[in-house]
Amino acid sequence: MNPSPVLVVTGFDAKHFDLALDLAESFRAAYQDRYRLAAIVFGAEPAPPALAAHFDQVMHLADAGAGFGAAAGYVLAYAGLKARLREVFPGHAAYIWIDADCWMQGDESLPRICAGLGAFDICVHPESDVHYLDHETPSERTLQIYRSNDGPRLAAMPLRKPMLNTGVFAMRADSRVWALWQAELDQLRQRHQQGERVYLSDQIPLHKIVYLQRLRVYPLRAIDNWKTYACLPFIDRQARCLRVPTLPHEKIGLMHLAGTTKDQLFPIDGQQLTLRYRDMHRLLAG
Repeated sequence: MNPSPVLVVTGFDAKHFDLALDLAESFRAAYQDRYRLAAIVFGAEPAPPALAAHFDQVMHLADAGAGFGAAAGYVLAYAGLKARLREVFPGHAAYIWIDADCWMQGDESLPRICAGLGAFDICVHPESDVHYLDHETPSERTLQIYRSNDGPRLAAMPLRKPMLNTGVFAMRADSRVWALWQAELDQLRQRHQQGERVYLSDQIPLHKIVYLQRLRVYPLRAIDNWKTYACLPFIDRQARCLRVPTLPHEKIGLMHLAGTTKDQLFPIDGQQLTLRYRDMHRLLAG
């Protein structure tokens, strides 16, 4: 089978090599070579050979974010890498980004993620789902970042619109989102370099431009970007998979271990296990 014209990309530094390995192993178990998988490795340390071997392309950007402090945001946002996938890996018809703290459960998610590529500017998950009922919208964090970056224009910002989770998204190479997103990130980086107190995030600038520019969004469902900090999954022992905890208990296709759930331990079957691929694969395969 010929490789897909869609390139799947993730990014990570040395602190997240173990998470990236889980993503890569789950990806290959689900899709084998049906999609090309690429990695952006930022920071001084390159990916170990055993990790790099899982990817079709690896771009090591040792100087990305050099001198940038974590208190001001994220290196990926400072370097504008999510908005520049076309430049880093040119020549593909479309791109899917998946954060390194995600993992695939089966091969159902990528076709669903790609379903809106032809007619929409971006395919992305709005953080609006019945399972998020305990989470305020907008969150205090969202409000803080908007106040920092757009304080004088706060009333004009789309604060009442659901946040768009940039942990997973897909776009055609010719989508107008790329240039608008990159311009917004470039402006924030320049303001930071000039000494302004702004916060470098991918998600808030995307949220801002999508709603203010009225871009066309194909909304991904929660099962294709399951945010474990918002709702824990249901373990289906009989089918040996993780499911949505409410009826009809759909199978989750893509787990996203955002926030503290990357390392959080849960008592399961007398063991202390994480929700990482390696632990869940071992639990469900046993």
